[in-house]
Amino acid sequence: MTMAADPSSMLAPLAPIATGVSPKLPKLEGIEVVAFDIYGTLLISAAGDISLADDSVSIDSMERAMPILGERAEAIDCGLIASYYEEAIKVHRAKRRGEGINYPEVEIREVWRDIIDRAGINGVSPAELESVATTYECGVNPVWLMPHVLEVMQWLREAKIPMGIVSNAQFYTQPIFESLAGTSFKTLGFDDNFLEWSFQVKEGKPSRVLYERLAESCEVRGIDPRGVFYVGNDLQKDILPAHEVGFLTGLFAGDKRSLRIGDVPFESAVSLADAVITDLNQVREVVKLG
Repeated sequence: MTMAADPSSMLAPLAPIATGVSPKLPKLEGIEVVAFDIYGTLLISAAGDISLADDSVSIDSMERAMPILGERAEAIDCGLIASYYEEAIKVHRAKRRGEGINYPEVEIREVWRDIIDRAGINGVSPAELESVATTYECGVNPVWLMPHVLEVMQWLREAKIPMGIVSNAQFYTQPIFESLAGTSFKTLGFDDNFLEWSFQVKEGKPSRVLYERLAESCEVRGIDPRGVFYVGNDLQKDILPAHEVGFLTGLFAGDKRSLRIGDVPFESAVSLADAVITDLNQVREVVKLG
């Protein structure tokens, strides 16, 4: 058995692709929490989003992941495993849709367990399964830190403004980010009460559920929705549902791969967001302290 390497060792630097967009940087007062999307906002993503967003399947990445299981997987056809993967994702999503969920999310560990069982590979521990899933994700969707992400987090931490997350993500998202950052979410300044991950509730954006959960967590702590500034790269999945629950919003337009506004004219997209950010350092210009 070969355990997966640290995620950062499986990844290589990426640079954002300029969008040519002009920023819109109003001074927003009364901000008590700053929350972010992850893929395409805090992380440069070669796919523009988590790999599950477009059902990406890579036999090459499967061939890198399966050797973690050692002799048990030596005779496995990785092309067949890739087909199992694709089918399992569809089955899990269909099950959630059958439960009345319009925007279903899978728990990728459950998907991988089904694949391993179907392939007849025995004795795979939860840790091994997580290693396979993480190695596969790093191959199919390489990521890297967005420029200035650590600097803006340090600024927010020093300003005593807690950070949160609302993200279509999986169990490996946080460890991958922490591996690249070289430190933990807690040390960076994230508040565990303000972390909303789609895989935990099996429902994803653009559903308002994750945003409503964050708003409820803030309300319990005396924070009004207008005291939350949420930054994301997708108009439909990030800006509109965040606005609907009362958050102030920043459309992140710092990477051409991930900027998504759908069929809306760009001028309209700009008007729908409270701010337009082309570099994460601009969060410091938008969030007015004191």
